[in-house]
Amino acid sequence: MNDSLSDALKEAMVCAPSDDVYLETLEIRHASIAEPIYLVRNREDITATLETSDVVVFEAAAFRMALPASGDNGLQELTLAVDNVDRRVSDFFSNAKNYQTPVQCTYRPYLLSDLSEPQMNPPLVLYLSDISITLFEVTAKASFVDLLNKKFPSELYTRARFPSLGG
Repeated sequence: MNDSLSDALKEAMVCAPSDDVYLETLEIRHASIAEPIYLVRNREDITATLETSDVVVFEAAAFRMALPASGDNGLQELTLAVDNVDRRVSDFFSNAKNYQTPVQCTYRPYLLSDLSEPQMNPPLVLYLSDISITLFEVTAKASFVDLLNKKFPSELYTRARFPSLGG
């Protein structure tokens, strides 16, 4: 099981006690859009504290996702689907498509009995691609940063910038 999950969350996932509820939340953020979207898979909104000690309201929403498997096989992806009931999520993604930077999605599980901190530390941060918007839902593929295809070194060393490289 994932070592970043709290013991209380592991117990709730395994035992499924009836007196506590496991809540999945998403934060959808883009560098060029001022207000992120906070969603909770629940029938009611919740107010919870982030790992940064900021208190936010997660809006009740219907979404589907499966966490990527733990492993060492390279790029891992999951498919995320969010209902497009009030068009807020689709409008967010439509605005984000105008920029080159990817949309960031942060997954945080909470227990209803303890909204003072996420039950996963650090939270799972994924980047969205292949975004598709329909009348009924917004779907996207989410993955970790693609380190396998990242250029290295990331800085270009030229003679103009670094004259001591030779002549």
